[in-house]
Amino acid sequence: FLILCKRLARRGGKFAMIGPLAPLAGCIVGSLLLLACAPLRERFDVSYVGTVPSGLFPVSVDRWDFHYIPRVLPTALSACLIGYMESIAIGKNLAAKHDYDIDAGQELFALGVANLVGAVFSCYPVTGSFSRSAVSNATGAKTQLAGLTTSIVMMCTLLFLTPLFYYMPNFVLAAIVISSVIPLVAYEEAIKLWRIKKQDFILWVTAFMGTLLFGVLFGIAIAVALSLIIVISESVRPQITILWRIPGTAIYRPIKQENNGTFVPNVFIARIGSSMYFANASFIKDVLMAYVADLEEVNRTEYVVLEMTPVVSVDSTAVHVLQDVVNAFRTRGVHIAFAMVGNRVEKTIRKAKLDEFIGEQWFFPTVNEAVLFCLRHQQAKREAGVDPDAKADASCPEVPLKPVRPGDEIGFSNDLHHACTAIFVNLVTDAPEVAFRIMAVLGKHLLTVRRAHIEAMDEDHAVGVAVTSAVAPVGAKHTYFVRSTRHPGK
Repeated sequence: FLILCKRLARRGGKFAMIGPLAPLAGCIVGSLLLLACAPLRERFDVSYVGTVPSGLFPVSVDRWDFHYIPRVLPTALSACLIGYMESIAIGKNLAAKHDYDIDAGQELFALGVANLVGAVFSCYPVTGSFSRSAVSNATGAKTQLAGLTTSIVMMCTLLFLTPLFYYMPNFVLAAIVISSVIPLVAYEEAIKLWRIKKQDFILWVTAFMGTLLFGVLFGIAIAVALSLIIVISESVRPQITILWRIPGTAIYRPIKQENNGTFVPNVFIARIGSSMYFANASFIKDVLMAYVADLEEVNRTEYVVLEMTPVVSVDSTAVHVLQDVVNAFRTRGVHIAFAMVGNRVEKTIRKAKLDEFIGEQWFFPTVNEAVLFCLRHQQAKREAGVDPDAKADASCPEVPLKPVRPGDEIGFSNDLHHACTAIFVNLVTDAPEVAFRIMAVLGKHLLTVRRAHIEAMDEDHAVGVAVTSAVAPVGAKHTYFVRSTRHPGK
């Protein structure tokens, strides 16, 4: 009956008041039915409210006994946790439904003040009731005036109207609460979580079933413990992403996101996906060593560049592991460079004097600068006749500032512009009218050039093969933003 009335009320118009009045009608009809039919009470044992004490709650501040604090403190903390969690849960649920925000700090302050005042009058612990909030929402309450009105009606009821509730059936009260709570069980959210991420779905089901079967406190405790286990398990196995270069650019992207890339010869580039601490430092070391070993046949590694952007902090254990990683790679003749190290990590490294062990020349502001230095260092070692397999150390031959340029290459990317495909052409030696020839080739393949940019190949953009001649040839970097004429888009 109550659910049917709610559905009729959603139509609006003359049916709008049916939803709020249905619980009241159920209470009146149920009470009159039990009052008129004695067999329902005596023979069928239909339970009802019975005597409700009348009058206002007594003042009890004069009976406070602080000697009982150690005994009641555990129960008080449990009631505080449950009450706050319940209030925030129902508050966020209703805020999401009605498109407004709640301040968690203000909610906690309000609960504290309400309980402090209630303690003066021997009240039950005050919280944002799940059932009463659901009933208020179902009856159309919008502002705090609804709560004030409810409190005034409640006070008048306690003073004058308690005899009317003597024959109120308990099943009517249960039906009102259940019909109001059902819409708050967001099973659609569980389906959405299952599609998005299975771990969040497991947390949702665990919290729901734990609360339903074992109570609010135990259910919340299980959900929080499982959440911590998931967070720790993810943090101890951070993602180590392998980067490669988009041909014709100084842009380095993950190989899983960019299928048109190239490895820099003898340089392995990786991004550490989270902060480093005692639980994941050894895992990071093992993964890096495994990656270098797996790429030995594809791209023999002489240099490792670690991009540290996601690493916002390191602890003392991670510092020791970083030192072990550097030492292990140097034993194999591999140098390590660090790029884009944050301020907090850099301070920790300096305090641990790890920068002295690694060498300050191996820290760089960008990945491209780190790769350029590695290639120049490689060229300097070869010119000095150093064995590539010899044990590496922090010292190195003087690295000349000669340009390092790629050979002729071409690459493209669909991620650099929202509407066009970017095509990059690097030429070791630029030629007259080559841009017109490139655009003619693009036109033959039904591509229109929306924008073109040509610049001389200088040291800031160069990466790849070192130029050993005294006079470097004048190269050029061509960038074309194109769209297809066969179909709209890239």
